[in-house]
Amino acid sequence: MSTHYMSPAALDRRAIRPYLALIRAPFLLFTLLVVSVPAAAAIEAGAFDPANTALALGSVLFGHVAVNVLNLVSDYRTGIDEATEETPYSGGNDVLTSGAVTYRRALAFGVGSLLLSGLFVVPLALQFGRVVPFFYAIGAVLVVGYTDVFARVGLGEFACGLGLTFLPTVMVGYVQTGTLTERLLYLSVPMFLVGFNLLLLNEFPDVEADRPNGRVNVPIVFGRRRAGQLYVALVGATVASVLYPIAVGALPATVAIAVLPVALLVPVFRGINSGTDPEITDDELGAHILWTQATIATLGAGMLLAAWL
Repeated sequence: MSTHYMSPAALDRRAIRPYLALIRAPFLLFTLLVVSVPAAAAIEAGAFDPANTALALGSVLFGHVAVNVLNLVSDYRTGIDEATEETPYSGGNDVLTSGAVTYRRALAFGVGSLLLSGLFVVPLALQFGRVVPFFYAIGAVLVVGYTDVFARVGLGEFACGLGLTFLPTVMVGYVQTGTLTERLLYLSVPMFLVGFNLLLLNEFPDVEADRPNGRVNVPIVFGRRRAGQLYVALVGATVASVLYPIAVGALPATVAIAVLPVALLVPVFRGINSGTDPEITDDELGAHILWTQATIATLGAGMLLAAWL
């Protein structure tokens, strides 16, 4: 008789793996990129507060975990996960449909993550007052309502831009000194636009699964062709939102490097213009994700360059 020995470490990895899938762990690195922008702006202004930045990062990170989990919970409950074709960048995953994690446990995990996100806000609220809880309340509404409300009334892309990129930029920047600086507000505009566009193109592969399940988004309402045209227009708006404040002296010239990643979108633009109902390939989605991440990273790098120079 043969026996198979599995080390405690291997058992731990097997136990943890479903939860890493549940929270969509690789995508959480995006939160670090987003937080790096207001942190870099604070460094450039000589006002960086490491402790407050860490607390804000904790709140934003667990808020991101919560929305990821609650989105999967909702998609499992409504049956969208079973109809969605998973890609490396869009669609759901089979962690609930396979039974690797139960529905109730996932729901508890998502709610617990949102509550944990709120705990990080407490010391910041004690320091800065009601503005910080106001930011958190908006974020909590976006987390809870994203899948079952906003994505069903045509506001999913707006909610993504507001909750995933704009609000963290403003919140993390605010807790450095308790003020919203002009530079921070200018930086929040391209951050919102890349967050909006991030979801917009990611919705393309899921149109057939989302439409019969009650989702209402730009590709469903206007078709992929016009949604693609909007995507291109918003890329142009993102470039303008970087260059205009530089032109008027509101942002340092070094931030112009955030325009360079647009070159990554050449295959995406080609795909968008490929027909009346363009299909977006995994490679094109990958280029889109890379543009999103690189734009955010170079916004932060541009501010750090200004501080160094």
